[in-house]
Amino acid sequence: MAVGWFYLSVLALCSLGSICILSTIYWMRYWHGGFAWDGSILMFNWHPVLMVTSMVVLYSAAGWASPPSSSSPASGSWASRSSCCPGHPCGCAAS
Repeated sequence: MAVGWFYLSVLALCSLGSICILSTIYWMRYWHGGFAWDGSILMFNWHPVLMVTSMVVLYSAAGWASPPSSSSPASGSWASRSSCCPGHPCGCAAS
């Protein structure tokens, strides 16, 4: 049963990450004039999309997928796991 919960949580993580990225693309495209790669001001509209993709989606996925270090005092516990994600509300409580 634990394997089923793991795959369900991975599916939820991927789904929420995709929704975040697509929402940011929609926001930049339709409310801020679209994208450009020609040196105009629209070139900056790539910044929020790339930041959400890298810092929110990929960084959180890597923080939850990587195993905790064996040198941490609470190795394997929720406290050491949340310390990998500084954006998490309890990220500084574990360090």
